[in-house]
Amino acid sequence: MKSLFFALLLFLCVFTVYPVLLIFYRSASVSISLFYVLWSNIAIRESIINSIFLAVCVTVAASFVAFPLAFVMCFVKFPAKNFWRKSFLLPLVVPPFVSAIGMRHILSRFGPVNLALMKCGLINNPIDFLGTGITGIFILQVLHLYPIVYLNVLSSFENIEPSCIESAKNLGASFFQTFRKIIFPLALPGYFAGAFLVFVWSLTDLGTPIVFDYPMLIPVVIFQSLTDIHSNPSGYVLVVFICAIAIVFFFITRYILSKMSFVGIVRYKTTMEPVQMSTSASIFITICLGIFLLISLLPHFSVILNSISKRWFFTIFPDKFTFIYYLEIFRHPVARVSLINSTIYSLVAGLLIVFLSISAGWILARAHIWGKNILESLIIFPMAVPGIVFAFSYVIGFSETIIDPRKLPVFLLIVAYVIRRLPFAVRAIVANFQQIDISCEEAALNLGASRFKTLIRVIVPMLRNGIIAGFVFSFAFSMMEVSSGLILVSKQEFFPIAKGIYQLAGRVTDGPYIASALGTLGMLISFISLLLIYKLTGKQDISISV
Repeated sequence: MKSLFFALLLFLCVFTVYPVLLIFYRSASVSISLFYVLWSNIAIRESIINSIFLAVCVTVAASFVAFPLAFVMCFVKFPAKNFWRKSFLLPLVVPPFVSAIGMRHILSRFGPVNLALMKCGLINNPIDFLGTGITGIFILQVLHLYPIVYLNVLSSFENIEPSCIESAKNLGASFFQTFRKIIFPLALPGYFAGAFLVFVWSLTDLGTPIVFDYPMLIPVVIFQSLTDIHSNPSGYVLVVFICAIAIVFFFITRYILSKMSFVGIVRYKTTMEPVQMSTSASIFITICLGIFLLISLLPHFSVILNSISKRWFFTIFPDKFTFIYYLEIFRHPVARVSLINSTIYSLVAGLLIVFLSISAGWILARAHIWGKNILESLIIFPMAVPGIVFAFSYVIGFSETIIDPRKLPVFLLIVAYVIRRLPFAVRAIVANFQQIDISCEEAALNLGASRFKTLIRVIVPMLRNGIIAGFVFSFAFSMMEVSSGLILVSKQEFFPIAKGIYQLAGRVTDGPYIASALGTLGMLISFISLLLIYKLTGKQDISISV
């Protein structure tokens, strides 16, 4: 077990700690004064301000959407409630990078949204800023990221001891007093966990601004700096800047969570039935939820419609439909290569994640080894560092080596997939280990089985559903990984789906339609994977935390 522990430790140090420390070292060696030089550059200063402003606005908007939604789902009873709870997870099945292709079209000057508003008489002239620049990015990110806050807040609401709310009510507190004094404070830990993820995701999102052709954001500036990274060190500084922000916010969030873990201590566990609404109120809530879900899925519908439209110009809906672009996925060289490559990369990454998560979970849950807390910290470390930072650091840290991503990016691309998904898989496996009675393992050991044989014959079968769910999760999200694919891969023969979509979306003929078809296929894979995870784990909701 010790040899496995040190092997994992070495792997994580080489591919997590070393690249990030190298970026900080290179940035410091360039000179601290370069920070001030870059700030004096109007374009870079505007990019920094825009990125922070966008991330804050997206987080605030997602919070205003998520809190009422989670409150209704937890405390109000209405028809088909379970259906609505699951439906609001659908925006997460595809990254905003894919949705941006169709969303840019429907929000354009004479796109479906403007045409529909004009036809209804709500506006006289098209709204120019909807589908361009930072406004379109903001709309898309909010529609995609609010479920992260919603899931965490809903989980916090459901973990509140009902007797706390009942006691406040019995003491004469009004609804608003109960919410302000009891419900809201107890939901803050979950809220901060979700808000951190939304803020960092928005701050470091590379794909969406590229599709919207808006260069005045930090991730785009970093992406463009790769072409002359050896002569222009601004990329180092900006990577360090967003990495520092992400790490600081990560530890601030964890500190807040450690100080705000309020628990209602009661003698007996009680249950509280949701408030029963009248028929008219239930109908009103259902209509509002339906409208909001439709708006939330607008980016997904836009991609699907774009993939099957033969002609869609100056009309609210496509004039003609065709499925030829789905056939082009398997005939077009870029689409075909990227689909095959991503499938192979994701399968390999999923298998590696299964092996590493079982090994790490076994060590963390069962071993008595000095330093296993260090291993746990290194596993969690990628959750604090944005994907764009790892991708950039791999380009710098492993250039001119046998795994130089400019020559052969496959190895580092798979490693990036593994590093980014491993924390979630390990946490799930450790939780499953804690549910297994250790006497099962002790009995096997007492009967003469080795530790390895005990792991294979006893533990792994008991972890089967969790292992399959972890593999499916890793496979699906690796297929749709954006930052690593865009930055690490430059040669067409190695393109993953993200790079293929990026290349196709920039072509003026049928490229965007094939890219939409490819994105729709990825969306379908993610959706099926989500259903399979639900089936295996039996969970109604998934909490996403730091």
